[in-house]
Amino acid sequence: MKACVIHGAERVLIEEAPRPAPARGQIRLRFAFGGICGSDIHYFQHGRVGDSILRGPMVLGHEFSAVVDLPGESVEGFAPGDKVAVTPARPCLSCDQCRRGLTNLCTDMAFMGSAARFPHCDGGFASELVVEARQCIRLPQEADLRHVAMAEPYAVALHAATMAGDLTGATVLVTGAGVIGQMCATAARAAGAARILMSDIAPAALARARELGVDEVFDAGDPAAMAALTDSPRCDAVFEASGAAPALGTAIAAAKPRGTVVQVGFLPPKAPVDLAKLLTREIRLVGTYRFIDEFAEAVRQIVEGEVDLRPMISADMPLDRPEEAFARALDKTAALKVMVHFP
Repeated sequence: MKACVIHGAERVLIEEAPRPAPARGQIRLRFAFGGICGSDIHYFQHGRVGDSILRGPMVLGHEFSAVVDLPGESVEGFAPGDKVAVTPARPCLSCDQCRRGLTNLCTDMAFMGSAARFPHCDGGFASELVVEARQCIRLPQEADLRHVAMAEPYAVALHAATMAGDLTGATVLVTGAGVIGQMCATAARAAGAARILMSDIAPAALARARELGVDEVFDAGDPAAMAALTDSPRCDAVFEASGAAPALGTAIAAAKPRGTVVQVGFLPPKAPVDLAKLLTREIRLVGTYRFIDEFAEAVRQIVEGEVDLRPMISADMPLDRPEEAFARALDKTAALKVMVHFP
């Protein structure tokens, strides 16, 4: 089998590895499609994502779909040839947070394609791989596996929408027009938002946002344009998806009194932010992290055609030349989501 393995910053290779055998309760899968995520790009550029530092080789990828190759002993409900969506999250199910139902906050999480623990948890960018049966959702045979590979980032957005509260009829601002920002806009619309606004510093990203159905866009580099958002705040909810401290300041300033700001993007460790309006407008600021049962809901919405995320896919590239795929994903002027497959 072949695997896409990161060894350090700008050192990603396609390597041969032994074919894995499923143990009891596991399934061997054949990789179908995978999306290059922001965290994959950080590992490629820097060899780390925040405090998750590469200390050894690791298979990348946590957004992917697959086909069942061989169910292991005691696995029921799956047969060779079944199409599946795969959640990369393997919570322990026994810590305090898991027992509270907050599996996304598991204190002993094993998350595929993450260097947060050592030995690292290998990801899904392998031609064949083994996962726990509990990670798989069986799909209809007519399911589009390329589309289903978008379920993981969309689940992140659905969880963010849950954290925002009731969005029925709301005016929503999303700061950051990258793929997670676009997913948040889609999730907010699916939750009943009436109007979606989006800001970004990149004109190409804003043009793409218009093409994807955002109602209004704002150039975050233009003070006059941003004043239209903040001088007379009209946003019931704001999703801060850029991970930039100035954007969080904008999010707070653009929120109505008693509005909600949901922090989706990872902020720098020391991010100066003016929080005065948080008090004087009684704004609710909440964090959001990964997803709980929203992964299954994301798969359902995709399979049943309630959302169409395919316009966000900018390219579909073979993984035999990973440097080219990552270079494409790094070009934010041209790429939103780069999908990969094994030739």
